[in-house]
Amino acid sequence: MKPLFALMLLCLCSQLSAKEFNINVSEGMSFHLGKAQIEKIFTEIYRPLDITPTFHYLPTQRGLEWVNSGRFDAEAGRVENAMTTFEQLLPIPTPLAIVRLAVFCLKPELCHLNGEHGIIIIEGSLMTTQFCERTKLDCHPVHNNVSAFQALTRNHSDQLLATDHFSIGSLCDSGLSKIYMRILPFQGVLIRHYIHKKHHALLPKLNDIIKDKVNSGEFTRFINRLNSEFANCDGEIIDLTAATQVSL
Repeated sequence: MKPLFALMLLCLCSQLSAKEFNINVSEGMSFHLGKAQIEKIFTEIYRPLDITPTFHYLPTQRGLEWVNSGRFDAEAGRVENAMTTFEQLLPIPTPLAIVRLAVFCLKPELCHLNGEHGIIIIEGSLMTTQFCERTKLDCHPVHNNVSAFQALTRNHSDQLLATDHFSIGSLCDSGLSKIYMRILPFQGVLIRHYIHKKHHALLPKLNDIIKDKVNSGEFTRFINRLNSEFANCDGEIIDLTAATQVSL
């Protein structure tokens, strides 16, 4: 009985000594991809490390500050050019995805950005916010993807500025049956996973795991599933990018 008791005590001590691993997910990312999808992705990434993450959904700035201070352990995914001031965070070298900005509209002739009309953006998206500030566009944030696409149908704006892939995962809930999209002609932005410096020993292991998932096509299949969701609910996305590229 003594060996069995010792084994049980060892298991109990191991469980008690195990620490939580908290991952922050920006509100924007959770609206784009859906909480279930995000948690599935990162649970699988951390599974080989015997880590079961706990997920938190905070507003953009507060979430980043909590991770940077060490209160949380990792940031699910951010565009790299928005992370320069968070010095305590380490990027995983292999990116999770590449995204570009796109204009969404209900009529093809409206899919051109200009400074004459207000443009809808999704609250919490640093990528679109920085683009609006840099180009001095009149941009108006709404709460989430569904609200943004519905704003088009209610004539609150003719244009929605969002990311080319992640924003279209919620189109089925928007009530739209057809939408036009024109990808802006600038280099795509990398999205990376970030961990706090106190977990620096995990960086090479996480990089290997993410690299394997990228090389196996697992992340590509995930993106393709997002892109095909609208078709699955009888919706249609018409990409104007190739047709309008010459006139840009």
